[in-house]
Amino acid sequence: MRGKIIQLAIICFACLAITACEKLAGPSPNEVLNQYLDACLKGRYEESYSYVSAADKAVKDLQSYLKENEKKNSPFTEAIVSKVSYKILSLEKSEKTATANVEITLPDFGSIFSDVMGAAFKSAFGGGDEKEMEKILAKKFESGEVPLTTKKETFNLVKEEDGWKVFLDWKAEKIKKERQAKIQALLAEAEELKKSKKLHGAVKKYEQILELDSEMVDAKEGLKETKKEIKSFEKKQAYIKKVVLYDLKARYYDTFLEKKVPGVEFKIKNKGDKTLKKVEVTVYFKDANGTIIAEEDYYPVLVTKYSFGGNNKPLKPNYIWQMERGKFYKADSVPSEWKEGSVSAKITNIEFE
Repeated sequence: MRGKIIQLAIICFACLAITACEKLAGPSPNEVLNQYLDACLKGRYEESYSYVSAADKAVKDLQSYLKENEKKNSPFTEAIVSKVSYKILSLEKSEKTATANVEITLPDFGSIFSDVMGAAFKSAFGGGDEKEMEKILAKKFESGEVPLTTKKETFNLVKEEDGWKVFLDWKAEKIKKERQAKIQALLAEAEELKKSKKLHGAVKKYEQILELDSEMVDAKEGLKETKKEIKSFEKKQAYIKKVVLYDLKARYYDTFLEKKVPGVEFKIKNKGDKTLKKVEVTVYFKDANGTIIAEEDYYPVLVTKYSFGGNNKPLKPNYIWQMERGKFYKADSVPSEWKEGSVSAKITNIEFE
């Protein structure tokens, strides 16, 4: 009998010792998460930062955290925040880590957006200002007329030397933001290269984006369009060799209204098997030393719904284009240093019908 009493006393002592140790170990992960969420929701950000893990604090200091969470002096914002609540549904704990499932109830921002747009419309046409709009919405939400929705979030905690802390993985968040910034920069560079017709450079930029995010739609579409453009360009370049420019003449012309007008004449023959709806010719004007000092683009063939006159006809296979007799292309911007007759020209672009 005496032995049983001693055994029971030992068990009780052990239980008391365990309880005491747990108290000495500090708040449980459940308590820490509650304290963190409560501080966040009520705007006590310096306190909420104290519950964040050391790994996270190494990525973001207190001042940066406070700046991110600066509260604007807005009755509307305060009214929205007051409607947010949470409930810890479950928490699984091991020796060093814990995972909690939390249900968060918050305003339905889809519905609120409609109200905001309505209030903005009313404010704009009713003579009210932004502050007045905020007051209207805040008053409505304070009265309880706020559509709510719920969502579930998972929170991770880690046990450190000074107790349990919330692990938000700010390092991964930082890496993600940096990656997104790099993607946006590459996307802008790709679009600029594409615009300036540096197509192979644009392709490389799109490929770099897809290495960072293989599912990015803009990069996929951009790459596809650019490769298609390259293919079209290469096809055009191969066919341009079959479009022959000849009988090039350049001199000063006299017209009924003007004297000594710089101008050019030429012919074009389509020696290929395709019909062309656009032919662009670039003429280069040279000085007495043979140096190019100016250039002009001409469109002897340009079939669009807006074009008219002699160039509004396609150039069919084996057909020859030439200007009407007695006419020429003017080159008004050619400087006086041009040596009369000193020019060269080439086909610089075509489009197939």
